[in-house]
Amino acid sequence: MHAVLNYLVPMAGPVRTWACEPPPGVPRFNGTLQAHRMPIGDARTQPTAPDLDTQGFTLCEQRSRVHDFWDPAEIIGTYYAEVERLLCDLTGARHARVFDHTLRRRAPGRPPLDGSGGSFAAVREPVGRVHADYTPRSAPARLRQVLGEAEAARRLSSRFAILGLWRPTLAGPLRDAPLALADARSVGPHDMVPNELIYADRRGETFVGVHNPAHRWFFFPEQRRDEVIVFKNFDSAAGHAGIAGVVPHTAFEDPTAPADAPRRESIEVRAFVFFED
Repeated sequence: MHAVLNYLVPMAGPVRTWACEPPPGVPRFNGTLQAHRMPIGDARTQPTAPDLDTQGFTLCEQRSRVHDFWDPAEIIGTYYAEVERLLCDLTGARHARVFDHTLRRRAPGRPPLDGSGGSFAAVREPVGRVHADYTPRSAPARLRQVLGEAEAARRLSSRFAILGLWRPTLAGPLRDAPLALADARSVGPHDMVPNELIYADRRGETFVGVHNPAHRWFFFPEQRRDEVIVFKNFDSAAGHAGIAGVVPHTAFEDPTAPADAPRRESIEVRAFVFFED
């Protein structure tokens, strides 16, 4: 299958995205995106299933005890612990700590997945541009923000990773705006550009992708509520013994999806995993 993915047009100055209301006349995102038609493979039919440390992503079965993924009490009180157990079992890490989550819902009328930024609502639109959530600079900074300087200094002395865990929250299989992920091995050293993320009270940094025809994209068709995609946002051991690091990802329009497919609803959780005590 081929589908349109939105990449950043290379630019001379710094890329910035406002995660709060920008000053008058300032755009939410100062970059320009260009659509590229890319092949997207069926990850379910590959001879070998994608592996977290090789391709940088994998699919796991996980039946959650959460009844309502839109109930914050259930997410924090039940789901966080489920995710932490799953990530330790999957990676062999000694500890995992979920530190945030994002709910997304396609708006009525299915607005284009153009990567322009969406709204500031508590439930946000799918992200329709090639991106990754952390950089080698922002990952340690986020660790310090969550754990404090002393504990973060201890954790930074050994391997840690930031993983995303993504699932649809619909009752039936997902057809609208599924998640595409790039094989980390196909991503060149200059394919991901730092993107300053500006909040009301702090600044972070993500990556936005520039086009490279060598990128190898995959998705999991008709992903179910009991299936979760786990993918790399950062790994301090990336590049050693073939360990994957950052995995570009994006929502996309599946050209085979029926026009009346239920609108996408999903939750993404982000967690630290620590490989030492």
